[in-house]
Amino acid sequence: MPATARRAKEPPSETLPLEERIRRRAYELYVQRGNQSVSELDDWLRAEEEIRRATEQAIDEASEESFPASDPPAY
Repeated sequence: MPATARRAKEPPSETLPLEERIRRRAYELYVQRGNQSVSELDDWLRAEEEIRRATEQAIDEASEESFPASDPPAY
């Protein structure tokens, strides 16, 4: 099966569990380094940091969109 067909069946990465998203990103980092299995832990930790930071940023952006600063607080 071609890679594009396989990707079409995969769920969007945002819907995957956190650990799976980290695993996939760590693998991407490993491949970018030329498949050298020297620093798997470093790849995992970097991937974890990237994924968590992106998740927090998405939450912050969603909060800002839901509650614009121009709206007065509802008491």
